[in-house]
Amino acid sequence: MKERELIISSEHLHNSRHMWILTPDDGRVPEGLLVFLDGEFYRDRVGAVQIVRALCESGGIPPSIVAFISYESPDARWVECPCYPPFVRFVADEVLARLDAEIPGCLTLQNRVLAGLSYTGLAAAYIALVAPDRFTKIIAQSGSFWSNDCWLIDQYRSAKRRLPAEFYLDVGVRETQENVTHKEDVIQVLSQIDGVRRFRDVLSEVGHDPVYVEFDGDHEFEAWAKTLPSALRWAFSERQPNQPPLPTPGECPPSNHSQLPGAAGL
Repeated sequence: MKERELIISSEHLHNSRHMWILTPDDGRVPEGLLVFLDGEFYRDRVGAVQIVRALCESGGIPPSIVAFISYESPDARWVECPCYPPFVRFVADEVLARLDAEIPGCLTLQNRVLAGLSYTGLAAAYIALVAPDRFTKIIAQSGSFWSNDCWLIDQYRSAKRRLPAEFYLDVGVRETQENVTHKEDVIQVLSQIDGVRRFRDVLSEVGHDPVYVEFDGDHEFEAWAKTLPSALRWAFSERQPNQPPLPTPGECPPSNHSQLPGAAGL
């Protein structure tokens, strides 16, 4: 797969960051779009580039366009990832518009997958709620659904509707720590595993059939590297949600959720 590195600027976030794009280099036509949040973590710690290449070469997933979006900086990540409306607009509008400009037609692909881990697993699920027409599959690895007293879980329950996207959730059986102070204003009362279980349950309540995996591990990159191949195979499987055509980025009407306060989390 060919790789190129770009800089993408955001009017919504008032900053710029790196974006890495992989495309098939063997003449095969892409059949899917895969966007990773926390690009540096997925590239450098999870080994997602090697995992994706191996799956494409072996036929585990179809030839796809793959984008890794930088988290810009640790300080930006604390602000942008916990259910922050401008981050939704950045991903749903600016990132997808840039991808469509670089690779025309990529937004018409049937499979459009968004993946995140920990804090960005939470962010991916929030994007699915606020901009439900953008992605068909959500991968949330050890998502921080405990954030701000399970705020996002409550939003899904209050919405009382099944979204177009389908969900893959995983979490480690040893992610049981409670009452963790991540920073002065970010305190995790509920454990990671209990938060993910609660999100799984509310998805089921509103009509989803989420894929849920508990792995033998903790909150660690090595564990996510082991579960990612199965998550990607699921994301590009024949199980397709009832997804409407994707509108042009920037034309999506604001959601009622876009003015809600953000949550906090890891």
